[in-house]
Amino acid sequence: MVRVSELKPSDVETVDRRLPLNRLDQHTRERSTYLVAWEGGEPVGHAHIAWNGTHLGLPEIQDVFVLPEKRRLGIATQLTHAAEEEARARGWNRISLSVSQEENVAARHLYEKLGYVDAGADPVRVSGQIILRGRPFDVDDTLVYLAKDLD
Repeated sequence: MVRVSELKPSDVETVDRRLPLNRLDQHTRERSTYLVAWEGGEPVGHAHIAWNGTHLGLPEIQDVFVLPEKRRLGIATQLTHAAEEEARARGWNRISLSVSQEENVAARHLYEKLGYVDAGADPVRVSGQIILRGRPFDVDDTLVYLAKDLD
């Protein structure tokens, strides 16, 4: 059985050993939310929610990750639903996310199945080097933004 809870400071070291908490610096600096999926005492997935400074001005689900051996078991769905509930609890009636226009077709299908639709924003090209937790990563991707009404 998998349960989802907010990342606690006391769990950061445990989670960081198993999962790529790429937005941990942002989480600390901007008071965003990391949700962690736990199976027993082991972290098996996470999702990050940015509350401000997002492309659409809505809460944005980012950095959804599930361990490869735990994929296709509904964990990403649980994380997404938990993020939606957190946004509702904070008074939001819409939430957003971005997906690669070309890559990760499985993720896009999942989000569409969960009720996310094109947000009407132009796709955004991300190219060059980005810094995640002090480490450089080369990226070249085009993101499309999806949104969902939470009513």
